[in-house]
Amino acid sequence: MSRVCVVTDNGADVDKRVAEAWARIEAGLSRVLPASLRQLNTAAAVQAIDAVEAALAVPLPQDFRASLRIHNGTDPGPTLPPPEPSPVPLDYLCDTNKIIEMTRMWRDNYHPEPDWDDPQVWAYLVDRGEHLCLNGPVRPIIGSPGAVIVGDMNGDVQWLLDFDPAPGGMPGQVVRVDVECASWDVLAPSWTQLLVRYAEDLELFAADPDNSPLEIDRFVGPACEWGSTPSDSWGVRPAWLQNLQARSPYP
Repeated sequence: MSRVCVVTDNGADVDKRVAEAWARIEAGLSRVLPASLRQLNTAAAVQAIDAVEAALAVPLPQDFRASLRIHNGTDPGPTLPPPEPSPVPLDYLCDTNKIIEMTRMWRDNYHPEPDWDDPQVWAYLVDRGEHLCLNGPVRPIIGSPGAVIVGDMNGDVQWLLDFDPAPGGMPGQVVRVDVECASWDVLAPSWTQLLVRYAEDLELFAADPDNSPLEIDRFVGPACEWGSTPSDSWGVRPAWLQNLQARSPYP
């Protein structure tokens, strides 16, 4: 793919904001899931982060690079189920090597389908309420070359950095994709804001678990449904599809 311009969370204090967000996450985990802290990897070398950009031909957002320099993903351990609960609502966050591997696997599944890769068709599928759920400005294209995979749950649910968002989206936004359920949810417009959202929900869980959007099993970790659209909200078009005429892809 061609290199893209990333205009996500940047600025002189990016490193500070990312470090503060991770500190809040670690503090929250120490209160609600202390055993999971051992799965947070140490920092990635700058050379390893540069190698990701070279291998995938995409510049990573500054805040995501800063995050890798704090925790190079998470380690699910050598066995399944993992020996400790996950610190994130996935099996793991990818380290630099896994980002390359998983993103290449994702892109290998890219098969352009003009009759289906059409916002009018997506509107039709969303309207039916069973075949597609879109929450936010995201294009539901499996294997899109404009994505970088950064987390995985058993190959069924993945987090990605989306560099080709739908109208109204931010390049580098974080998207949760459940391929089996055909559900696409924009979790946050940047990696920093994703970390802050997670930190806030961990803090709420520690103070008032019944009102937190997180569900946490002390043996497994947070449920991967965090950030997904509730099933009773399916059938609602996101704002960027509101004014389109639906078109059936079926003959």
